[in-house]
Amino acid sequence: MTAAHFLRGGMHAGVILCMGLAALSFSRRGWLRRSVTFLLLASLLFWGAETWHLARLRMMEGLPFLRLAVILACVLLLHAAAVLWRRRGERDLPVPELARSRVFSASVLLLFLLDALAPFRLLLGERVLPWQGANGLAILLLAWWGGYCAEGLLNTQASPGRRRLMWTVFSSVFFLQFLLGVTVASSLLMTGRLHVPVPFMMLSGPVYRGEGIFMLALFSVSVLLAGSAWCSHLCYFGVWDCLSASSSRKKGRPVKGGKGLRDWRWAALAAAVVTPLLLSLWGIPVEYALAVALAAAFLAPLTWRMSAAGGVREYCSRFCPMGLAASLLGRLSPWRMRVKETCTGCMQCASACRGLAISREGGACRISRRCTLCRDCISRCSHGALGLGMAGPFSSVLSARVDMYFVTLVPSCTWCFWRRRESDFIHHERYLHPGISVLRRLDGTRPVAGRSGCRGWLLPLRFLFHPVHTFGRGG
Repeated sequence: MTAAHFLRGGMHAGVILCMGLAALSFSRRGWLRRSVTFLLLASLLFWGAETWHLARLRMMEGLPFLRLAVILACVLLLHAAAVLWRRRGERDLPVPELARSRVFSASVLLLFLLDALAPFRLLLGERVLPWQGANGLAILLLAWWGGYCAEGLLNTQASPGRRRLMWTVFSSVFFLQFLLGVTVASSLLMTGRLHVPVPFMMLSGPVYRGEGIFMLALFSVSVLLAGSAWCSHLCYFGVWDCLSASSSRKKGRPVKGGKGLRDWRWAALAAAVVTPLLLSLWGIPVEYALAVALAAAFLAPLTWRMSAAGGVREYCSRFCPMGLAASLLGRLSPWRMRVKETCTGCMQCASACRGLAISREGGACRISRRCTLCRDCISRCSHGALGLGMAGPFSSVLSARVDMYFVTLVPSCTWCFWRRRESDFIHHERYLHPGISVLRRLDGTRPVAGRSGCRGWLLPLRFLFHPVHTFGRGG
């Protein structure tokens, strides 16, 4: 029923997505059945918003709406009955399967909403494949991959390898897409326009241009949600530093950390702000400013060689300005690594830490602010003295629940950050709902040019997300 509604509205990705979920509903796997039930509940909420919106339009036009309301009420009752029927036969899931179900459901919803609300083709499915609806298949595949990663992240022993796998695939696809967009077709670029894929450009770019802070805002929101885990899960540069350090022959040896290490990140952060500011004030053309940025970016592989030689993440821990920004801003996030009283100071955990974050102090290990919440140290601790916790009002939450929340959040943030948008540089055709003309006649308004347009079937969601700026006064 929902697929038919999407088909009528021309949303082929929604059609493929609904048909795929209908096929998955017959699976015997508990996490898939739980995911389908949750998405049915989301569909129930969508139909409730659609009922309210269509009834409102008919009332504003002075048309009869009782028949429409009865029909859509039956649709709502049918969805509610399906949800109740499916929940009756569900059983309690193991924690890893529950995390997989939550990540799958959250990824499907977030990716679908991002694809539907964006005024351009956000996912690559319909850019690469010649048939419409490919984005629905891409959403299912990405959601499955996110659930697979989350299930492994909850396994203490498998977590380090699964994290590196998820991180490497994320960064590899990112740079492969960038290279194909530069050499083959510009439509393969994330936003359809060329931008420098270097983390510090999220800060230096807006300083030089004086505008375009979307990427910086997205970085800030990601760090507020995931804390300093941005550096160990979401940074498309950091994974190569991590792999270089892991390939060192010194692997397995304790890493000496502490206050005596030289931290060049403050100087790098100052340079990332002052240099583009001076280039902008001096009126340096963008071509030369870009050359300066690329020259600075090519210094990163040199530090990766240092990481491979020393067995620690030199670039991320001592040179990256965004790593320092994530560390500072991450203090507002509730996620913290905790050392329990059972710690014996054996320092086995330090052999797994490549970020210079663990040192010995007072006969026990100490975790510094360089910690990126990779949780690799937990698998090395044979005394169970390390664990992920939460600060502030959430400090009483049990460690098992904290792991569940963290593992559910991070993979979901990965796909959202992957599909990031630089809205200041995009000008695409907008899709407007036919009902807008009705409202225009009644209250003398017209649609505002820009992101206020949306695909017709999704106008109720646009009212929910943009209740004020959907329409603007005009003559």
